[in-house]
Amino acid sequence: MNRETAPSAPISRRAVVRGAAGLGALGALAAGTGRVSAAPGETAIVIGTGFGGSVAALRLGQAGIATTVFERGRRWNIRPDGNTFATFASPDKRTAWFGSTAGVSSALAVPTEPYPGVLDHVMGNGVEAVYGAGVGGGSLVFGSFTPMPRRVDFELIFPRAADYPELARVYYPRAKKMLGVSPLPDDILAHPQYVGARSWLKVVARYGATPHLFDFAIDWDLVRAELRGTKPPGVSVGDLSYGVNSGAKKSLDHTVLPAAERTGNVTIKPMHEVFDIRPRSRRKGFVVSARVLDERGRTVRTVTAEADHLFMAAGSFHTTALLVRARAQGALPRLSPRIGDGFGVNGDFLTTRSNPREDFGAIQGGPGYARFYDDTLPGGPVSMVYQATPLPSPLGKVLTTNLVQAHTDERGTIDYDQSTRRAVLNYPYAEGTSDLDRRSNAFINRFHERTETRFGYPANGIPLSSRAMGFGSASTFHGLGGVVMGSAATMDGAVRGYDNLYVVDGSFIPGAVGLVNPSLTITALAERTMDRFLAGR
Repeated sequence: MNRETAPSAPISRRAVVRGAAGLGALGALAAGTGRVSAAPGETAIVIGTGFGGSVAALRLGQAGIATTVFERGRRWNIRPDGNTFATFASPDKRTAWFGSTAGVSSALAVPTEPYPGVLDHVMGNGVEAVYGAGVGGGSLVFGSFTPMPRRVDFELIFPRAADYPELARVYYPRAKKMLGVSPLPDDILAHPQYVGARSWLKVVARYGATPHLFDFAIDWDLVRAELRGTKPPGVSVGDLSYGVNSGAKKSLDHTVLPAAERTGNVTIKPMHEVFDIRPRSRRKGFVVSARVLDERGRTVRTVTAEADHLFMAAGSFHTTALLVRARAQGALPRLSPRIGDGFGVNGDFLTTRSNPREDFGAIQGGPGYARFYDDTLPGGPVSMVYQATPLPSPLGKVLTTNLVQAHTDERGTIDYDQSTRRAVLNYPYAEGTSDLDRRSNAFINRFHERTETRFGYPANGIPLSSRAMGFGSASTFHGLGGVVMGSAATMDGAVRGYDNLYVVDGSFIPGAVGLVNPSLTITALAERTMDRFLAGR
């Protein structure tokens, strides 16, 4: 088995120390980041609290810049009764951002009342893009996978100036330290509830591939407590999409954002939905307006704030939507016409293998395990990773879930609709007609033949990928692009057309990161953007 590596100090196999000591360690990360002191009275606004926004808030606060962070979602503090978040088995209003249904996708949803829940579903004309909503952004709902892309995959997508060697040498290691990531420990892998991860290795070997291990943003001590029954189950039953009630997911509201607040220079404002951005009239900077929402989605009041610097971190769709609307309505007319271009789904293609031959456990311990690559396919490489399926016992034995990621040049746009005065997602690739569908379906059929059929087990591990069932390319948690580097933004993260306007989230990425989940890459790129911003002042 291979472990992803970068030329850096090794990351401990133990979880980062929790509590005040852990936050102190995060604060110490300022060393070596190019931090400089702020000019007297210097101010900044950050929109969004996901991976990029959290990095921006922390580094601005450490530099002494008074920073206001607007977040449209609520705080989700871990409750002593273990009932902070909804569960896969019992979805409720807490799963949906002011939606009428609750579920990880529209195909698997149940009716509910509107509420500021953790998942925001953006329905495009060819894909459903899912985003986190709440203090912590996407880290609340991501699967806690934090892999580095291989250089060969990264460089198929990014411009050369993105400089993978520098990221691997400096910024990926820093991002790993920032997020407190570590691999699945051997003692947990050996637990009966994690037989699925061990069985997956057998399937990969049968295919003839080498498994690549990677890190997770998980507190494994709390997973051990889940397995002992002293904490409510979450990670240990593969149930991560709505948050983890034990607190075992190292979401940013438990790590980076408290460290930012501890600088004394950062104020986070939950339930503040930004709707207007415009330049200041007499000097450089921006005025931002936001609706203050109650838990029924009603506007309690509107507030305005102004600052010298503005950092966009609302997620690829919402960051881009704010900017394309501001350009179309004349508030920011000098923005690049390329704003809105380059939206991609990170090559995501979700599949399930029904009736697996190996025992994957009555309950599948999560988050998942072991990615492998196939570099021999026409059209480019493909990767596949096991994701624990949060089905109640004994249904874990019935199917397994795998995320396939394939290289594709297909991209959509985020556009302004004059008739509705709203931004819309256009991703014009119907099921079965796209290159992503064609290549991914060919791969999963090959995978089934090589792991089951040729051994005489065609009825086992049957792949399912229909969009009607919520699989295939029906949806993505990894929508990327819209304010792409080298196009609508400079390679330093500056948005073209206006001084002091920056982008630090997934909208900066050219539609994919290279056959892996994007959280670590977003964090690493945000760290570099902040280094360059602070060094250039």
